[in-house]
Amino acid sequence: MPNETSFDGFKEFIQIPLEKTDPNSFDRIKTIFRDPATAQADPFRLLIHRLTDKTFRGREAREHWRKIIQHKHDMETKLGRRIGISPAAIDYFEVIGSQSRQNILSLGESLPHKDGGNEDESESKVFSPTYHLEVLKKEMLRAKRYKHALTVILLDVDNFHTINERYSFKTGDDILSIIVKIIQKTTRVVDIIARYSGDRFLIVLPNTNIREAQELAQRLRLNVAERTKRIEGLDFSGVTATLSVGQMPGSGGSVEFIKHLETILQEGKKKKRNMVYALH
Repeated sequence: MPNETSFDGFKEFIQIPLEKTDPNSFDRIKTIFRDPATAQADPFRLLIHRLTDKTFRGREAREHWRKIIQHKHDMETKLGRRIGISPAAIDYFEVIGSQSRQNILSLGESLPHKDGGNEDESESKVFSPTYHLEVLKKEMLRAKRYKHALTVILLDVDNFHTINERYSFKTGDDILSIIVKIIQKTTRVVDIIARYSGDRFLIVLPNTNIREAQELAQRLRLNVAERTKRIEGLDFSGVTATLSVGQMPGSGGSVEFIKHLETILQEGKKKKRNMVYALH
């Protein structure tokens, strides 16, 4: 196998952006090129295919890779933590897909709302009754295939039933919609949000370990408390959330795993709300 640094663009688009700032990703890329079975004249096509299963060739592959590196940097700036090259690449293509769908929507395509109107496509999916089961099963299979870490956050809106009783179900629905938008702005595009039950949401985090997920859960908790302080019509200061976090085990089913997350959450809420509890 030729030396992995011998091709044009290695230093500019791989070594300089990654060697010092993200040595784990840099080492992973070098390992890909050291594999004798991967010898070919199109290195950026190889990288993208290995990391995302997508296939591009020549200049197109090289341009996508350049944008992936920039996207990785932008994600790390936004989230305040290191993002591996694989989730950054997957997230980049998710963003492209979202932009393409938005372009179609802007031309007049409408999406079904849960009560008959129109709303953002991603939020419609969040409120679909079986969406959390579909995405969790899909991501479990993907994690096993690529040997990636997969973690899940279960977010519970504190005192939600009291809010419904004190105000109205419409106020409750408005709060849930705000919570979804807060989650969307705090997480990556590749992360998946799904409504688990009335006031609970699952956030599925591909290629994320338990420490990273706990840090994200803390940011979610703080953002919910801060960004709901001034909801119109409420006579109290903000809404809080309690969260549980767990990393999917190598064996076992999704239903059992979620039940463990629920148990950790419920036991934690008995002690103190507006907290993050981890499943170890």
